[in-house]
Amino acid sequence: MRFQGYTIVTDMDGTLLNSKGKLSEENIEAIKEFTEHGGKFTVATGRMLPSVKRFMDRLNINLPAILYNGTKIYDFETGETIFEVFLEENRKQVIKKILKERPSLGIEVYAEETVYIYNSCKYTERFSQSGYDVIYEINEDLFDKNWAKVLIIGEKEEIDLLEEIYQKQYDNGPIVRTGDRYLELAPFNTSKGHALGILCDKLGIDRDRLITFGDNMNDSELLTVGALGFCVENGSERLKRETAHIAPSNDNHIIDYAIKNIIN
Repeated sequence: MRFQGYTIVTDMDGTLLNSKGKLSEENIEAIKEFTEHGGKFTVATGRMLPSVKRFMDRLNINLPAILYNGTKIYDFETGETIFEVFLEENRKQVIKKILKERPSLGIEVYAEETVYIYNSCKYTERFSQSGYDVIYEINEDLFDKNWAKVLIIGEKEEIDLLEEIYQKQYDNGPIVRTGDRYLELAPFNTSKGHALGILCDKLGIDRDRLITFGDNMNDSELLTVGALGFCVENGSERLKRETAHIAPSNDNHIIDYAIKNIIN
């Protein structure tokens, strides 16, 4: 059991998945080899549960997964939700103000494993072939639901500006940049790193043998939880400046890289 005691936790989009959004055969085989020889593997992603579930037959996950950038920890094996928090009620109304002042931005609300398109833009059309629940007809009932997160989408320059002024003009809650065109409203005291810390404490994961991978600022805390945290080469320049270790790009099979070049 040559990988006994080691744990790998990775972001999905831009990291584990290649530039076409696919899981490479090299990564599939590497994960299988890693877990069959004693390693523990899971993902920490901004994706919702149904979106991750589509990959489960190929991922060989043998630990609970971190979803919604850390607001939920879910065990696919048992169907148990281990940890879950929601956006604070008093922060929900901010999307009305953003829509009024910046109507070109897309606004997506993630609630109860469903995506609600509060305001459409060309980038919200990516859900047209997603295969899970996306609601476009919005009414006030949306504000009675439990929100996992809000995603604001626009051109890079628009999102750059909103990120800069958000906490001065809208609310003082946490926001996180999840891509050039994406800014996310998150509950207080949540992140992928915070959720991974909860998982480590609950399951007794050895942080000295914990390896993490990510590509954007929502992975920043994730990369500090274990002994080694890697930003992939295609990751944001901002995260690469903050991270001591750089891994090959997401088109170069990072799990295969990990077991051949880091653990070995």
